[in-house]
Amino acid sequence: MDNPPQMRDGVDQAERDERRRVEELLRVNARLAAEVRSLALGRTESPRPGGMTAPRKLGSLTEERDRLREELESVNRDLTSLHEQNLALERDRDALATEVRRLRGGWQGIARRARARLLNR
Repeated sequence: MDNPPQMRDGVDQAERDERRRVEELLRVNARLAAEVRSLALGRTESPRPGGMTAPRKLGSLTEERDRLREELESVNRDLTSLHEQNLALERDRDALATEVRRLRGGWQGIARRARARLLNR
C-alpha cells in the first residue's frame, strides 16, 4: 500500500508543521527564560527594547509624511520661483545679445571698434 502524497514516514504534513512550531516555541521560550534569569541575577542592566506598537508607528509615519509633504511643497514653490527668474534672465540675455549685434554691425560698428582700439593704446 502506498502512503498518500501528504504522508511521509507515517507522519502527515500538518503534524510535521505542528512539530516545527512547537520546536520554535521551545527555542523562544528557552531564550526568554535565559534573559529573565540574567535580569534576575543582575547580569543584564536593562531589558531589551520593545518594538514600537503599530498605531504609534503609524502615527509617527503619518507625521513624517505630512512634514515631508510640506517640505516638498516649499521646494516646489522655490523651484517655480527660480524657473520664472531663469526665464526672465534668458529674455534679458537675448535682448542684450541682439543689442550687441546691432552695435557691432554695419559701418558704425566698425567705427566704434576702431575708436575703442585707438583709445585703449
